[in-house]
Amino acid sequence: MRASELQHPLPVVGRDTDAVEAARLIAVGNQPGLVIADATGKPSAVVSAVDVLGLLVPAYVLDDLALAGVMDEKAAEEVWAHASERTIGDLLDDKAVRIYTLLTVDADATILEVAAQMADARAQVAMVAGGSDPQFITLPVVVEAILTFCAKRTDG
Repeated sequence: MRASELQHPLPVVGRDTDAVEAARLIAVGNQPGLVIADATGKPSAVVSAVDVLGLLVPAYVLDDLALAGVMDEKAAEEVWAHASERTIGDLLDDKAVRIYTLLTVDADATILEVAAQMADARAQVAMVAGGSDPQFITLPVVVEAILTFCAKRTDG
């Protein structure tokens, strides 16, 4: 199995993508993170889904987690009424958030090569080299491919 057999398109976001849209892309696509484009529009980085989730939770709640336990649904609605004011750019500028350089793998790389490169880079998403439209491989797809090999071993 080769990287080109596992590749698929993913949404690519920019600095101005708001937190609600970013969260929607993660939820709808069940994504481990989001690919971020540089100023020229080229995919260049990845931010984890959990860091995008952090955009939806105000800093004062993260600073005192007990607040989340005493806030009712109405208070939560008020908190999220302002979620679209935060952007991916806020994450990029936050020194506490780890932004991962986008790993690139060869289209003809084996699944073992892809898995090794992703594990080494701690990458949740990798871009497949070549092609006019960017194509990506996500960590869940790699793990699923590995499990297919493991199942063959135990079945036979």
